[in-house]
Amino acid sequence: MDTPNQQAMSLAALLFTRGSLSCEFTFSAKQRASLDFLQQAKAVLPGPTNSRDALCSFCGLHRGPVFRNDDGLMVQCPDCGPFKLDPSSQRTWRLDDEWLIRKLRGAMNIAPHNSTTLIADGVWDIGRYKKRPVVLGRRIDLIERHGLRIFNGPEVRKQSWVITPRPLGKSIPDPLAGIATWWQLQDQFAWHGVALRLLDPFASEMSQPELLTSTAAVYGPFSENFACVHLDDWPHGPIMLTPSQAKLFEALWKHRQQAQSAEVIMMAAGLDSDRPVDLFKIKAANRGDLVYEGPLQAYEKLVVRQRRLGLYKLSLSGETDSSKLVVGY
Repeated sequence: MDTPNQQAMSLAALLFTRGSLSCEFTFSAKQRASLDFLQQAKAVLPGPTNSRDALCSFCGLHRGPVFRNDDGLMVQCPDCGPFKLDPSSQRTWRLDDEWLIRKLRGAMNIAPHNSTTLIADGVWDIGRYKKRPVVLGRRIDLIERHGLRIFNGPEVRKQSWVITPRPLGKSIPDPLAGIATWWQLQDQFAWHGVALRLLDPFASEMSQPELLTSTAAVYGPFSENFACVHLDDWPHGPIMLTPSQAKLFEALWKHRQQAQSAEVIMMAAGLDSDRPVDLFKIKAANRGDLVYEGPLQAYEKLVVRQRRLGLYKLSLSGETDSSKLVVGY
């Protein structure tokens, strides 16, 4: 069963695939709940409101003129006759393409100097990730159709990362025949607050959603998979962590009885950063964003460093002494 996070991602991918306005009346109950989330995330744009005619609220097949009588606003359907107006039949939405591009660039830490280029209608080059071009398309068949221009045009983009929503119909396993790496939007990215997170390409699909959905505190303030943390003085709900941050806190939890050096902690977490705090640094463009401020707040609140010995330890009770220093070194 899909989680709310997966449902919201599925609706975003569907709207992006369509690329045009979709009537809210046609959405299922779960999709309408997801629409509320997409509105909060400012991921969707409303279409113009038509007050003169609307879809019939009964059959949903025909449009008719809107009129008012003693029962309120009605729709005169050519088949069903007059029927009470459903306001959702007059509301339309589309995904904001620029929003999606910004969020994908943020999730992949694409440098600001890497500009976004429109390659073809519905296909963009959104920058570089691990020195390889990133191509975003509404559908995989668009990538195939414009493959010559994308991969062998004035700018050669072989061995690109290609991101598209999951195909609505059947598709062969490797439609790009090895010329690029294909990532399906719903499988490779997930919500992180109102931003997007790039999931580990080498993690199993079954384990990825758990990273976002298991939020209950199990190990002290941490969830069972250490993907989120609860702070008493953080009023914005559970703080979602990146996979690297979660691994770091898990390593600190395992060594919570005794302070350890940065080298030991990072080795236990399987990370190659020199200092734990490096995983929580915030770029200037992301300052003030709760998605990034939350993990830093958790780190500053829960991790202390013994100044003389350079040792790190969790401080779950909030105690401090002269040998400890709130992290920032």
